[in-house]
Amino acid sequence: MRNRLRIGLIPALLVIFPFLASPALAQNRAKTWEIGPFLTSTDFDADTEIKDEFGLGFRFGYNFSPLHEMEFSFDHVDTEDKVTGAIDTTVGKFQTSYVFNFNFDRHQMIIPYVTAGLGVIRFEVSAPGFGSDDENDNLFTWGGGVRFFIGKVFNIRLELRSVFFDGDDVVLRSIGYQDNEFSVGAGWVLGHH
Repeated sequence: MRNRLRIGLIPALLVIFPFLASPALAQNRAKTWEIGPFLTSTDFDADTEIKDEFGLGFRFGYNFSPLHEMEFSFDHVDTEDKVTGAIDTTVGKFQTSYVFNFNFDRHQMIIPYVTAGLGVIRFEVSAPGFGSDDENDNLFTWGGGVRFFIGKVFNIRLELRSVFFDGDDVVLRSIGYQDNEFSVGAGWVLGHH
């Protein structure tokens, strides 16, 4: 997982650093929407026996104030089992999260944040000769990240989040699991100026 994080971080930093020298006003303003896609790298709990993989997601949120945001996100990962490599596995998540932004100055270009949320994680598996199955499990997440604003509207976002859930004895055993996710995304702040 560490090598994967480093590999994903290098291109993100190469994109971010040239823009850090440009003047910008962080615009995580009240009564605005933020939307954006992201690339995620998931380090699945070893007990899931699912191969770590990259996926895609999309998030949108509403800024009640520069500090407080409610965010919704969806992501999708296509992977396989680690034991045989013959079981196709699709993992999808829907999350609703509270985000606290450490945004104390409207000229702040770099805005760290913490987040926690609830949602659902869905596992779909398909094995040749054995058929398919699926399960939905409730999840809890927490983590944090940082936004790098490039101008008034656009930002690059890096985030690390832990996902906690219990299996349902359909696809996964009925025990507790913890996945870790690193994501790199883009965001656009829309609305009130």
